[in-house]
Amino acid sequence: MTAIIAVMNHKGGVGKTTTSLNIASGLAAGGNAVLIVDMDPQSNAATGLGIDLKSIEKGSYELVLGEEPLANVALKTDLPDVSLVPATFQLAALSTISSDDEDPEYWLRESLQDHGGIYDFILIDCPPSFGILSLNALVAAQKVIVPVQSESFAIAGLQQMEQSIEDIRVEADHALDYRILMTLSDHKQKLHQLVDTEIRAHFKEVVFQTSIPVEPKIAESAFLGRPVLLHSPYSSGGQAYVKACAEVLKWALPDDARSLEDYQKQIMNGVQSWMRNKELSAGSEPVHLDDPASAGTGAKTTNPPAAAEVNSFKVSLRNGVILALALTIGMALAFLGME
Repeated sequence: MTAIIAVMNHKGGVGKTTTSLNIASGLAAGGNAVLIVDMDPQSNAATGLGIDLKSIEKGSYELVLGEEPLANVALKTDLPDVSLVPATFQLAALSTISSDDEDPEYWLRESLQDHGGIYDFILIDCPPSFGILSLNALVAAQKVIVPVQSESFAIAGLQQMEQSIEDIRVEADHALDYRILMTLSDHKQKLHQLVDTEIRAHFKEVVFQTSIPVEPKIAESAFLGRPVLLHSPYSSGGQAYVKACAEVLKWALPDDARSLEDYQKQIMNGVQSWMRNKELSAGSEPVHLDDPASAGTGAKTTNPPAAAEVNSFKVSLRNGVILALALTIGMALAFLGME
């Protein structure tokens, strides 16, 4: 049976997409077939996997509306056993769906039922708000990972999230389980310590043991279009996601007798196999801004500036220096003339 897990928090900037991509990668490295469904119109999941947004023609928008079957919108990524249903900006239009439509909150669940059992896990990356897109994700999922940043408003946001999950349980008669993952955590900061302690005291076993630290390699890997598990698996951020992924497996597969250490070892063995694969790079080509000269042509700037562009900058700089010297000399002469 496929385990469907939504990654959701009403608040933005807490690491939802980063968590979705790295948990998915860890599950795949552990020998599972994984699908990521991006339900956020910002399309960050595709960017985080090094996929050119301009190459995406259809995705979760068509899937939710039932216009395309899952097989037609799921893209195979270069990571073994990781596929993606990308988001496009069209997805934002679904937020205007009328309540008169017939059960719109069930559309994604119905569309995912036709996956043919080819995926062991489906992770749904949710937008940072609670609307029809997030509602579709919660109804489709059996479990929810709630990334929470250790900051002042985390507790209030968690209480809202807890209420949303409880509403789904009651109104949709849907057994929905959830776990909290502490992210962007810096235990050297007193505030982070206090928030972490408070959340763990209140939610107890619902909080994963692992916390994801503030780690430059995680931000760097996102810029390079790679999960940190491939870009820098032995960094503190990479190892934290390995441990968190092991906890996800233990949570999602309660009948499996393997220990957390067994899962971690299996994931790292898979990651090491990826690193030996010459077709996989630890860093993809970072996203560049479009060249103004090619704006509107659909071309993507993927190469470093050409030598001519670099030289033109040097010429401009040289001319600027000459102009400054000329102005200085002119002012000096004028001053002498005044005397």
